[in-house]
Amino acid sequence: MKPLKVQFHVHTAQDPVDHPKHTAEQMLDMAAEKNYDVVSITHHDSFFFNDDIKEYAEKLGILLVPGIEKTVSRRHVLIINATKDAERINNFYDLSKYKKSHPDCLVIAAHPYYPRGFCLQEKLLENINLFDAIEYSWFFTEKMNMFNKQAEEVAKLHKKALIGTSDNHILPYFDQNFSLVYAEKNWQAIREAILANKCEMKPTPLTGSEFLKLTMQMIFEFDLPFQFRSLKQKLSSLKTDHFIDKNK
Repeated sequence: MKPLKVQFHVHTAQDPVDHPKHTAEQMLDMAAEKNYDVVSITHHDSFFFNDDIKEYAEKLGILLVPGIEKTVSRRHVLIINATKDAERINNFYDLSKYKKSHPDCLVIAAHPYYPRGFCLQEKLLENINLFDAIEYSWFFTEKMNMFNKQAEEVAKLHKKALIGTSDNHILPYFDQNFSLVYAEKNWQAIREAILANKCEMKPTPLTGSEFLKLTMQMIFEFDLPFQFRSLKQKLSSLKTDHFIDKNK
């Protein structure tokens, strides 16, 4: 059986948090150019899936699976084959209830051990039974890969599949890491194959110069603008609260 080329962690310009430059259509064009069979768009805390984008993917020969990167107790979790209801998940109890009511979804620990506040860290082991697979991040070099190695050890210990993704925000790096899944091209078969660990990663290490360049690019294109928007929202909220208190 020829394996399916799969990309399960993608952001596009429609993402309300990060705002990458490429649209969903441009991303799918790239996916088709790189011979992908299955893709999931996983915007931050926002479910993005409709008939138009599904049909666009189908015309390119791509199975588009709905997804989301949900913030759960302030930590990032990928939910593949998600529904709009996933936006309501706030904590791990909510995630547990969601999994029970949506048994066909796949829950993946996103970049769990990277040193960022939104990464799972200890929450992965505390909630290991909620996770079906663990992500192996694209963001590493041959000499600096300790965070993925830790994820790999946990996956092996708990018999979870490792899923390679590109966590794509910068389109030229779409193909930097992906997975091959040995399954028929339908969601049920894909999910069952991943649960049975019938998949493999295809990561390509970044060079040292690429790593430094991309670190700066992500800080200035995504992190700082996000912090600025968050600060503006907080200031706006404070002004509104002050106006309400003043006029009571």
